[in-house]
Amino acid sequence: MSESRFSAADLEPSDDDRRAILRAQVDRVAATFAVLAAGVSVGGMVALGACAAPFVFSLTPAPHSGYAMGSAFARFDHIALGAAVVLLAAEVARTWAAGGRARLVPARVRRIAAFVMAACAAYIGLVLTPQINDLHRSGVKRGVGAAGVVLETIHHRAELVGKIETGLGVALIALHVFTLALRRPEDDDDDYAEPLPPGPRET
Repeated sequence: MSESRFSAADLEPSDDDRRAILRAQVDRVAATFAVLAAGVSVGGMVALGACAAPFVFSLTPAPHSGYAMGSAFARFDHIALGAAVVLLAAEVARTWAAGGRARLVPARVRRIAAFVMAACAAYIGLVLTPQINDLHRSGVKRGVGAAGVVLETIHHRAELVGKIETGLGVALIALHVFTLALRRPEDDDDDYAEPLPPGPRET
């Protein structure tokens, strides 16, 4: 009668288990950074666009109001672009970590939303904000003259793109939480085993 012998190596996780653990950790870390990046973008757009801008333009005379908000948005654009880079990097990490689950519809929608949000941030920061600031520095007033009409049009475009970016940011936060890997039922078996009551064991 041979006697089974177990060693410490038998209790160690297999290579597949190690890879699964690594992927799960990468997935959660990347999702955390993505949610933080999207939150920074959404918070900044709401704070500047919805809260600060209306009061600055109504309480501060031109051209000082344009200079003030233009400078504020130009600085925030650097933050938004950095957040967009983090967001896209997190998508790459989560796509790798998800494996086959990356082909599911929610994950695909999340990646598309992240790309469009990053494109919005780049369009505002690299195109619209510089155009607005150049017109303000030239002494153009919104709605006054032909140049003023152009400035008004660019402002409305920036507001529209900013709203799209904000909406996508909120949706991305929800999608990143929704697409986190669910815990498998068999995982619970390894975490806790309820002790058996004392007495003879049934075979």
